[in-house]
Amino acid sequence: MNAFYGVNPSVTSLKKAQNPSSLGIFTKSQVIHAPQGFQRIHDFLLQDQSAKLLPRERVGNCLKKRIDKDKLREVKYNESRKKAHWANVQRCGSIWSCPVCAKQITEKRREELKKAVHTWQTRHQGAIQLLTLTFSHSKLESLKSLLERQKKAYKIFLETTKVKDILKKMGVVHKVRSFEVTYGDNGWHPHFHILMFNKYVFVSPNLKNDLSELWIKACVRAGLSAPSMKHGLDLRDGKYASQYVSKWGIEHELTKGHLKKGKENSLTPFDLLQLSIEDEEVFFKKPSKLFQEFAISLKGSRQLVWGRGLKKLLEIEDKTDEELAEETESEAISLRTVDEYIFSLLCHYQKRHHFLKALEDDWEDGCFGTGSAENLLIELLELETTRLSEVA
Repeated sequence: MNAFYGVNPSVTSLKKAQNPSSLGIFTKSQVIHAPQGFQRIHDFLLQDQSAKLLPRERVGNCLKKRIDKDKLREVKYNESRKKAHWANVQRCGSIWSCPVCAKQITEKRREELKKAVHTWQTRHQGAIQLLTLTFSHSKLESLKSLLERQKKAYKIFLETTKVKDILKKMGVVHKVRSFEVTYGDNGWHPHFHILMFNKYVFVSPNLKNDLSELWIKACVRAGLSAPSMKHGLDLRDGKYASQYVSKWGIEHELTKGHLKKGKENSLTPFDLLQLSIEDEEVFFKKPSKLFQEFAISLKGSRQLVWGRGLKKLLEIEDKTDEELAEETESEAISLRTVDEYIFSLLCHYQKRHHFLKALEDDWEDGCFGTGSAENLLIELLELETTRLSEVA
């Protein structure tokens, strides 16, 4: 069968499918392994896989269940961006379990961070630094347990009088904490990146060493394995911090053509989600089980935590992940409505994103209503008719 990887196939490719019923089901052929990693499949397909692994979570209804049951689902089009999207459909707003919402949310969060850094450096003549805190871990430790102890260690660290004094000497007045996690040979690897907003920058080797020792002590008090002096704490200057902000977020990972293995052979949660389609063991664990553990452990938590009063100071509008996910493009025009039966076919055969792309192409090519979108629907109807006749 034909497999689709982040790009939309021509309608004629559907005609080549030998088994109509296979089009609506994930198969091993949908993940292509290559020397540089493996090729990323479309976000909508990853969303379907997440819904399969998390049947009780909101991701199962995301971009599927209607908001207004008295109205049909709709496809809208932004002429300036040349992008189509679904309307009158619910969005789950999950940064952890939904690749589609995660991309939209992290893209907007990154813009908030970039604006914050720019405003701080220009209007307030401040500086920024990036502090990274990590710790030792093993495959025997659950993610939930690690997260609880990590949070405790961070609280102990910041409330230590010596840490407060050192950060004050360094000119730190505000902080934004970012959370990231990967999985590798030594199990789950959660870590914090703290973007520090400084009045000025003053760092000496002694101050950095003192911070490292205090972080080690905080980890031990919280029940974590002690990190090394070399790897437990990392402090970078403003140039590196700005580069981090420009690439921050899941959206950057999801838009890459290929997934490359991370540092020390580690995998991100959405790497695990894609690998769960084949579900062959990685690091002696099933990717499906690892992704389920990740999504359940992180449910309800925030990826970014801003210091009190910082958003207001830098004129950043305070919005939840759910609000960002539900934002629609005000300049979009309506292309067409989609009835319940047709939408069910698009879902069953996993063609929601193909249909959007076909409508985009038809609009740009001037054949809207008679082009590839209509041909796609005809093909799906023929496939469904064949499938039902075989079942009967």
